Order: sequence, then structure tokens, then C-alpha cells
Amino acid sequence: MNYYYIIRPLIGAGIGYVTNWIAVKMMFRPLKPIKIGNFTLPFTPGIIPKNKSRLAESIGITVSKDLLSQEDLEKALLSNDIKIKIQEAYINFIEKNDTQIDEQIKLLIGEENFNKISRNVKQKITNSIYNAVLEANLGNIVAEQIEIASKEKLKGSILGILGGNSIVSSLTLSISNKLNEYIKDNGQAVIEEMVNKELNKYMSKSISETFGANIEMSSMIMKLYENIILEKMPKFLNTINISKIVEDKINSMDVLELEKLILTIMKKELNALVNLGAIIGFVLGLLNLLF
Repeated sequence: MNYYYIIRPLIGAGIGYVTNWIAVKMMFRPLKPIKIGNFTLPFTPGIIPKNKSRLAESIGITVSKDLLSQEDLEKALLSNDIKIKIQEAYINFIEKNDTQIDEQIKLLIGEENFNKISRNVKQKITNSIYNAVLEANLGNIVAEQIEIASKEKLKGSILGILGGNSIVSSLTLSISNKLNEYIKDNGQAVIEEMVNKELNKYMSKSISETFGANIEMSSMIMKLYENIILEKMPKFLNTINISKIVEDKINSMDVLELEKLILTIMKKELNALVNLGAIIGFVLGLLNLLF
């Protein structure tokens, strides 16, 4: 049997395999330049250690422009599947949540922050109502209505003919002044008590009791979500440099970590490249037998 015709293709396969294996290894090895005196050996360090910074920059640009572009994020986050999942999550959270509103907020932001915000909200509502009542001149409005009603009753009566209307006007003026004075001195405290009572009553309700089965609230949440994605996300993306974040992350990685990451992603492809070298070498060995 003439082994010549078998050995040549096998040698070619072996050469192709080893050559591609060395080429793959040279992507990462050596990690540092090899010097002989002042002379640096060619292809040292490996391709990736030598061009790590440029690779990091290129990957960062690719991720920010092609993988995490504003258009792609909007398309993904506003897809029907995502919106349905958000709506389902909201409904499940609301309808099955028997926690009081105030307790739920405390869990989210902490009791100290809740108390501080609660005081500020109550104070602002109280001041707003109090100022509105003062501007409305409530005492004059009440006195005017009393005067109209009283004069209507006095119309045609003896007391009305004898000057009762003047007496009513004098009394209502006194009532108006007293009421306005009372509102000015005590109105804020009264309004504050009412506001505290109503807000405490509202905050003590459970989330499911307040928002459960509320279709309008569910729709409002979805509108709010869409508004955040369409209007707020571009501003948010402008405040962060995704490309720089990715670049810095890769640059901060040790070369061995980077090698492990790339091999994890491309292990099959690199092995296929090595095996392809063997196949090409085998085919070339066969062709050498023919020519």
C-alpha cells in the first residue's frame, strides 16, 4: 500500500490545523511585548492586548449606535408584549395589594422621607385653601346671602316698613366683619385639621380598595409610561454616554478577563476556524497529489 497518498493530505491537514490554532492563540498571546535588547519581536504582544483600547472604543461606539440606539430602545420598550406585561404587573400589584397607601409609600421611600413629604403636602394644601378663602372674602358672601334672605322675609311686613331693612344691613355688616376676623385668626387651624383628617383617611385605605378595578387609572399609568419613554428617555440617554461606559468597562478589564469573555462568546466559531484550517490543509494536500 502506498502511504504517500495518505500522508501528504494528513500533513497538510495537520499544518492547517496548527497554523490556525497558532493564529487564534496569537490573538491573545503573548500578553506583553517580547524584547531582545531594544528590538521588539513582531506580533508581540498579541493582537487584542496590543489593540485593547481601540477595540474598547469600537465596541463602545457599536453598542451605543447599533445595539442601544434610541430608536431600538423605543421600539423594544413600546412593543405590545412589553406594554401588556407592564399592565398585567400593575393590575396584579394593585388588585392583590392590601397594604395601606401610607405603609406602601414608607416601604418605597422610608418613613422619615414620607413624614417630611407628608407634612409639606399638608401644609401646602392648607395654605392654598386658606389663601383662597381669604381672597374669596367668605364673610361678605355669607353676610350678603343672609341679608338677601332676611329682607325677603321682611318684605311687606310691619317690621320691614318700620326700617327693619336697615337693621338687617347693620347686623349683616357686623356678621361679615366678625366672620372675616374669625377666618383670619382661626381659619388656617380649622382648614389644617380638615386636611389632616381627609388625607389620613385617604392614606389609611388599602391600595386595592383605592385603585383596584380602576380602568381609567390603568390607562393613565400606560400613558405615563409611554410619555416617559418618548419624552424623558431621550433626555436621559443624552445625560449618559453609553459608548464611554462600555469603553471604560472593557479598558478596566484584565486581558485574561477579556480573553475569557471573547472565548465564551466565540468559542464555537474559533474552534470551527481551527478545524477549517485542517480541512483546507487536507484539500490542498490532495490537490498537490494531482499536480
